[in-house]
Amino acid sequence: MMKNTLTAVLIAATLSGCATTADPQRQAVLNEINRTIPTCAGADDCNVKWEAAQLWVVHNARYKIQTATNVLIETYNPADSSPYLAARVTKEPLGGGKYRMLVTVWCDNWIGCIPDQYEKALDFNRTVAAAKP
Repeated sequence: MMKNTLTAVLIAATLSGCATTADPQRQAVLNEINRTIPTCAGADDCNVKWEAAQLWVVHNARYKIQTATNVLIETYNPADSSPYLAARVTKEPLGGGKYRMLVTVWCDNWIGCIPDQYEKALDFNRTVAAAKP
């Protein structure tokens, strides 16, 4: 009994250590995502970037767009255990006619997404920010 308890404690400690260890490369990507959130100002700039956002979703998410409005682009949710990407983009007001476009990319697979959701979120930011009227 004592041996089983000790084994369970060691496994729990090992798993919790893995869960809390920060991956510096992953953190760098997350920081870059936050730093590069695309913004727009004025109707022309916002329209071009919003169209770029919708095209990005069409080309990069595995699932079809379920909702597309002037403030939301969202695909259907991923199938159970699917590693393939779904996406949601929101256009949020910053005031003064400026907006930011936030992307969320996810899958339903505990092992990870194909392709990596964080790298694709960074790609979204760069692609949309580069769109010019």
